[in-house]
Amino acid sequence: MKQIYLLRHAKSEWDEPYDSDLERSLSKRGKEQAKALREYLKESRFEFDQCLVSPAERTLKTYASLRKEILRFPKPDLREAIYDADKEDLLFLLHGLSPSVRSVCLVGHNPGLEELGSALLFGESSHTKFQKFPTASFLGLSFSNESWKDLSWGSCQLAVFWIPGQIGKE
Repeated sequence: MKQIYLLRHAKSEWDEPYDSDLERSLSKRGKEQAKALREYLKESRFEFDQCLVSPAERTLKTYASLRKEILRFPKPDLREAIYDADKEDLLFLLHGLSPSVRSVCLVGHNPGLEELGSALLFGESSHTKFQKFPTASFLGLSFSNESWKDLSWGSCQLAVFWIPGQIGKE
């Protein structure tokens, strides 16, 4: 049994000027979301063998906030391919995981993460089945095969879907 955890970065800062989208950090609300997620995960029994993280500042800060108090989480494995990836790119990335990896966390962006989660659960479709996949969402999926290469659309079952409470305006 394999576990896949999809974590969308916390709310990013839009009011400050940045030279590139990769440099956008977390907003005040994003820091509050990350803290709420950290509290939820600290109490949980979720463990990741590997954590693949987009190089964007907001994803790095979100994951760093979790590791700040949850020492069982591994160091981030930065993957440029996650930034701006679609569901097919992300599936390809998961297919390349070592067979020894039992659980992986993917920290990235929408719409790629939302589309990947929807397709893994419900099958390939041009439309996501999620009503909402907000910032700082945490989606856990179970996959019964032993090889990551067998991961395909509709092959997963839902384990958990956590979204932060309404913090500020949406």
